[in-house]
Amino acid sequence: MKLKTAFLINALLFFLIIILTGSAVAKESVPSSKTVIEQTTFEFPPVIAGTDVTHRFSVLNKGNAPLNIPGVYTG
Repeated sequence: MKLKTAFLINALLFFLIIILTGSAVAKESVPSSKTVIEQTTFEFPPVIAGTDVTHRFSVLNKGNAPLNIPGVYTG
């Protein structure tokens, strides 16, 4: 009886590993972009009214497909 239980547990673990590994491989094979923005906010120091201020944010694509940015909006 203990041998059957051990076999059943091992068989279930084996199939679980196969299923999880298969789904991980399937996800990796589909090309997708991955946006990485290290600095998402920036607080400007006080400035005189009417002065132009700028800040550059780096947007990286760590994925394996083109990154499409249709527009940029301020909050």
